[in-house]
Order: sequence, then structure tokens, then C-alpha cells
Amino acid sequence: MFAAVLLVAGCAGQIDRHGHLFTDVDLDQIQPGMSQDQVRLTLGTPTTTGTMDGRVFYYISSTRKTLPMGRPKVVDRKIVAVYFDQNQTVREVGHFGLKDGRIIDFASGETPTYGKQLTALEQLFGNIANRRSLIQGADPGY
Repeated sequence: MFAAVLLVAGCAGQIDRHGHLFTDVDLDQIQPGMSQDQVRLTLGTPTTTGTMDGRVFYYISSTRKTLPMGRPKVVDRKIVAVYFDQNQTVREVGHFGLKDGRIIDFASGETPTYGKQLTALEQLFGNIANRRSLIQGADPGY
């Protein structure tokens, strides 16, 4: 019986939360007309800002679940975007989640590419064919 409890407990997985932890009280305080400094005092330093003119503060929160012997999977993501007008006061606040876009894992070191995905055998035989044509002096077709 004890072994069964340990087995089930081991399969539960681990939950990791990263970024800002939002509370409804904090988010409700952000109102149009507030300055950038007032937003920073309420929500803290933004995760990132708009790259062109800095008129957007992004606060990002992410929850990942890792099952034993598995890769981490993002199960929840919240993004609060605070938009400012030309006077650097709050114009509006946007709320986004997983359903609003694709997940990009910046920490994995992999960039998703689209196109034909070659199997291991296709890669192996493709490399052999290319080397054979190079050895024989034929045009490899590049």
C-alpha cells in the first residue's frame, strides 16, 4: 500500500511559477491617466517594455508543469500590457493568456522552424548521397 502511495505521489509532477504574480486588487488599481511611475509603484518593474518607444509595459507570468521523466510544459501564461499615450499616462490595459497566441520558449535554445521535417533515416541517406556525389565530382544539385 505504501509503495502505491509513493508511486502516485511521484507522478503528480512539479509546478513552477515564473514572473509576476498578479492579484486582482493590484490590477484594478491601474486606471487611465496614471503615470508610468505610478504603474511601477503598483505592479513593480515591467518584465519588458515596447521596443520602439517604450509606451507599453509588459508584465508576464508563466506556470509550467513538469511530470517525472518529462519535459516542462507551459500550462498557463498571463500577460498584462499597460499602454501609455504620448503624455506617458495610462491609455488602456490589455490582458492576454495562452489562448491569445503561440508559446515561444525563450529558454530552450531551440528556434521553431517550419518546412519539411526530415526523419533520421532521410538525413542519414541524404548525407551519404551528397558525399558520394562530391567524391565522384558530380554536381550535388545545390
